[in-house]
Amino acid sequence: MVDTKSIPKPGERWLSCPPYMLIAHVLGVEQVEGLRLVSYELQDDDGAVIERVDRAALDDGWWKAFQPMRQYFG
Repeated sequence: MVDTKSIPKPGERWLSCPPYMLIAHVLGVEQVEGLRLVSYELQDDDGAVIERVDRAALDDGWWKAFQPMRQYFG
């Protein structure tokens, strides 16, 4: 089941869904004319920036491609 309720927040990291292991580091989220847009840096597993994406539509494609990274402490 795809989680379409979690809205990314600046500073969060979202993990790409298999088969890729990439990380989207969220830079910002905005709403323009009722459409949510997300800007992020796509990073490899070492944190190197592969690509910067500005103002991509935050739609079903986002939730199919990425899932929130859970941080565990301890």
